[in-house]
Amino acid sequence: MIGTLDPKIKEATIIGAGISGLLIGYTLKREGYRVSILESSDRVGGLITTKQTAFGPAEAAAHSIMVTDEIRLFFEELGVELIPVNVDAKARYIYRSSKMRKMPLTFRELLMTLIRFFSKPKMEFDAENGSLADWCLAYLGKPALQFLLSPFVTGVFAATPEELNLSISFPKLNPKELNTSLFKQLFFGKKKKSSRPKMMAPKGGMGAVVAKLSAALEGEIQLNHPIKSLPEVPNLILSVPISTLAELIRSQDPTSAKMLNSVTYSPLITVTCFYEESAFRDSSPKGVGVLIPRQEGLRILGVLFNSSAFPGRVNHPKLASLTVMIGGTTDPACLKLNETQLSDLISQELGHLLGIRSPAVHMEITRWN
Repeated sequence: MIGTLDPKIKEATIIGAGISGLLIGYTLKREGYRVSILESSDRVGGLITTKQTAFGPAEAAAHSIMVTDEIRLFFEELGVELIPVNVDAKARYIYRSSKMRKMPLTFRELLMTLIRFFSKPKMEFDAENGSLADWCLAYLGKPALQFLLSPFVTGVFAATPEELNLSISFPKLNPKELNTSLFKQLFFGKKKKSSRPKMMAPKGGMGAVVAKLSAALEGEIQLNHPIKSLPEVPNLILSVPISTLAELIRSQDPTSAKMLNSVTYSPLITVTCFYEESAFRDSSPKGVGVLIPRQEGLRILGVLFNSSAFPGRVNHPKLASLTVMIGGTTDPACLKLNETQLSDLISQELGHLLGIRSPAVHMEITRWN
């Protein structure tokens, strides 16, 4: 959160009822504030929504959360049950040389990466302005960038390490001392040991979180309420896309509005696909999912193995649910594909990737421009 509230005035107006607007509204209401949330559309949740299909739930965006002790307590308070990844399905894969691999580096590449991990950086790194790619090349080397970091970043952010500023996207990795090894930076000088976050999912899908938050804020949310200019109210909170924010502040601060408009979002398509188990050459994949480096020649960025990772993701035991991610800053043209072209592309590439031999029984497509 950028900015502060006036604690003497126990009221707040929030523009935007996406997941962030709902969370801040819930938190402030719990702290005794009188809250009003204004949303221009006819629904809450923003990016986060779960569609219940005849075949199983389909997430429009995130399908899980990295849960810390604090987040676990919050969800208990909210009344949302969290389920862990299935015990036999915790594997995560990178696709390389036509195979899904838990460790995509060759023995020599892994050895060289480990040597770099325990050594001083091989090149200079600008801690303030350096990209995530610059940091990786300095401390881990090119193979780690190509086959470990890049697939992860592209799968999660739909962008490349070259496009992300390290100090903003991964501040904990920002080196305090530029001339020390990554090992020393990560494992020495830590005062408090925190528990490792665990991947978990709401039992009813991510939409269950939105439903509980909106129920707790019933009466405080006004839908179909577009805002054309900033209202003169105390404790105004803007939880909106950057383009909307730029438009709202244009008359008061045209310079900042122009800078905000230079920030771009990553275009992305998420497609939840339901397949019969018989569609797979061998069997449906086991694990959390697979990420694909760009040099492997596929347009798919990654695939989440929904029904393998979490229970309750299909409505019939002979079905499998996968979420395919396509697009990102490396392939914005994918947004122009129609449904037939998209279906053909997914069928072709999942055939190579997972040995799928027949089309999906259902696809739920969400486009994020």
